[in-house]
Amino acid sequence: MSAVARPRIGLNLPLRFAAGTAPKEIAAWLREADASPVDALWTLDQLAGRLPTPEPVGMLGFAAAHTSRVRLGIAVLVATGRNPITAAKELAGLDRLGGGGRLVVGVGSGDRRLFPSLRLGDWGPGAVLDEFLTAVRRLWTEDEVDHDGPIWPFTGVGISPRPIAPPPLWVGGGSVPALRRAVRLGSGWVAAGRQPTARFAELAARLDEVLAQEGRARDTLAVAKRVYLLVESRRSRAEQAVDAWFSAFYGSPEYGREATVYGDAESCAEQLAELVRHGVTDLILHPLDESDRHGAAVLGELLPALAAAPDPVG
Repeated sequence: MSAVARPRIGLNLPLRFAAGTAPKEIAAWLREADASPVDALWTLDQLAGRLPTPEPVGMLGFAAAHTSRVRLGIAVLVATGRNPITAAKELAGLDRLGGGGRLVVGVGSGDRRLFPSLRLGDWGPGAVLDEFLTAVRRLWTEDEVDHDGPIWPFTGVGISPRPIAPPPLWVGGGSVPALRRAVRLGSGWVAAGRQPTARFAELAARLDEVLAQEGRARDTLAVAKRVYLLVESRRSRAEQAVDAWFSAFYGSPEYGREATVYGDAESCAEQLAELVRHGVTDLILHPLDESDRHGAAVLGELLPALAAAPDPVG
C-alpha cells in the first residue's frame, strides 16, 4: 500500500445526547469540540437498538447551528430505513444548514433482520445500496429525475433547494463487494467499528487491487474506520469495560476486545497509527467512556501522542 498522509481525526457525538441531555449542555460540548484539534464530528444511525441513539439528521442539524469549522458526518446512514427522495431532501437541507461543504454521508444497509418489516424482504443489501446511492446522487445534481429502479421507482422528481455542493457519499461495509461498491459508487469506504482490526487489515490490503480493477486512483477514495476507544491503563479494568459496553450495545461481548483500541494514551496512539499504516485517512473515534475525564484524556493525551507518532509509511 502506498504512503498516506496523517489522518483526519473525527470524534463521535456522545450517545448520551439521545437520552435526555439538556440542549444547552449539548451546545456547550459542540462549541468546545469546534475549538478543539478534531477535524470532524460524527454520529451513527440505528433504526432499532438496545441503547438510546440519536436520529442523525436532527442531531447534526443541531450541531451545524453550534459549530462553524468541523466537518459533520454520519457513519452510517441506514439506507433501508429511508426513501431516497426523503433522504436527498433532508440531507440537502442539512448541508445548507452547515454552510455547504461540511457534510459527509456514510451509507450502509443496516440490520438485515429488519428488511421484511421495511418491505425490502425481496432484496439483498447490495441491491438496496446500489439503488439508493444512485438515486440520491441524481436528485442532488439534476433538476428532474426519472428513476426506473425496481425498489424505489419515480418519474419527474426534483428537490429544491439542492445541496450547495453534493456531499461525499461513503459506502459502509465489511466485505470485498462493499469495497467494490465504494470504489464504483462512492467517495469513500467506511469500515464498521465492530469489525476486528485484523479483518480490517485484510480488506484494506485488497483495496489497491480493487481500485486497479475499477480504474480509479488511490487518492480519490477516503478510507474511514469507526474506532471504539478506551484510554485506560489498567488492562483488566479496560477489558471489563469493553465487554460490558459491547454486551449492552450489541447484546454480546463478541469482537469487542479485538475491535476496540484500549490501553494507556501511548498504546492507543500506536494502535491508531497502525490503522493509518493500513490506509485509513479518517479516524472516527468513538469513546466508550463519555465522561469529561475520559474526554480530557483523549484530547489532552491521546491526540498529542498520535501527532508525535512517526509519519506513516507504505
